[in-house]
Amino acid sequence: MSEFLLVFGVTLVVIVGVTLAMIWGKAPVYRPTQDSVQGLVTRALEGEADEDEWQFFLDMPIRHDPELETLRQECARLQDEQGLRPRLGKVRFKEPGQIRLRHFLSRLEQGGSKSF
Repeated sequence: MSEFLLVFGVTLVVIVGVTLAMIWGKAPVYRPTQDSVQGLVTRALEGEADEDEWQFFLDMPIRHDPELETLRQECARLQDEQGLRPRLGKVRFKEPGQIRLRHFLSRLEQGGSKSF
């Protein structure tokens, strides 16, 4: 009987803890800054951006900044059109894609532009 009460008590504590965490917990939010995106694009141009980090940037919508979201969408199109297969886990682009990335980077360095 004492084993039953122990298991019941531990289970109850775990269930209540998970329930409270779900009620008051917040979902993680992806909110990249202009500086972090600028750094990522710079690393992509230099061939130093990790494939996973780049793919995460391309796949996650940026809801808090429409200008960065536009850039993200353009980068996703660029990846489809000019991206090469990653080498050693690093992102690579054809020459026209690198030129386009330099254009995106210059817009970011100028403090952002309404059109990418």
